[in-house]
Amino acid sequence: MKNYTKIIFIVFAFLILILLIFFIRQTYAKYISSLDGSASVTISRWNITVNNQSIKNNPDISSKIVPVFPGNDNIASNVIAPTAEGYFDLHFDFTNVDVSFKYEISVSADETSAVSDLVATGYIVDNGTRIDFTNFNELISDTISLNDNIQSRDIRVFVMWDDNSETQTMDNIADTTSTMVNNSNAILKVTISLTQIAN
Repeated sequence: MKNYTKIIFIVFAFLILILLIFFIRQTYAKYISSLDGSASVTISRWNITVNNQSIKNNPDISSKIVPVFPGNDNIASNVIAPTAEGYFDLHFDFTNVDVSFKYEISVSADETSAVSDLVATGYIVDNGTRIDFTNFNELISDTISLNDNIQSRDIRVFVMWDDNSETQTMDNIADTTSTMVNNSNAILKVTISLTQIAN
C-alpha cells in the first residue's frame, strides 16, 4: 500500500507540474505578440525623353538627331562641304523625373566618319545667347535640380566642317578624297550622359 500511495503521489505531482507549465505558458503568451506588415513607398520616376524618345529602353537615339545645314551662296543646303556650318537640336523632357540630375553632352566626329574635321563650335540653351567654344567639341553640361522645377530643356548644338589650316586634321587632298568614296557620310558622334545627383 505504501508503493500504491507513492505512485499516486508521483502521478499527482506530475499532473500538477503539467498544469503549472500550461498556466505559466498561458500567462507569458498574453505578453508575447508577433506582427507582420509592409511599408510601401513609390519609387522615383526616371523617364527622360530626348527628341520624344524615352531613354529607358532606347540607348540609341541616332534616328532622332537630325542635322540641319541651311547652306549659303556657295554651298547647297542639307549637304556638308569644307566650311559648311549647321546645327542639330536636342529637346529634353524631364516631366517624369523625380530626382536631381546632371547631363553631359559631348560631340565629335565619329571614327567611321568620312570627315574627321567635323566639329562642334558652340550651343544655345532654351533660345538664349549662343555660347561659342574656345576649343572645338567642348563638353556641354548642367545640373537640373529638383527644386528648380525645370520640365524641359532645348539645346541647339552648332557644327561645322573645320577647314582652318591651324586646327584641321584633313588637308585639301583628304577633303577631296572623302567625297570620292561611294556612300561616304560625315557622321557625328553624340554622347549624352544623364546621372542622378546623390545626397
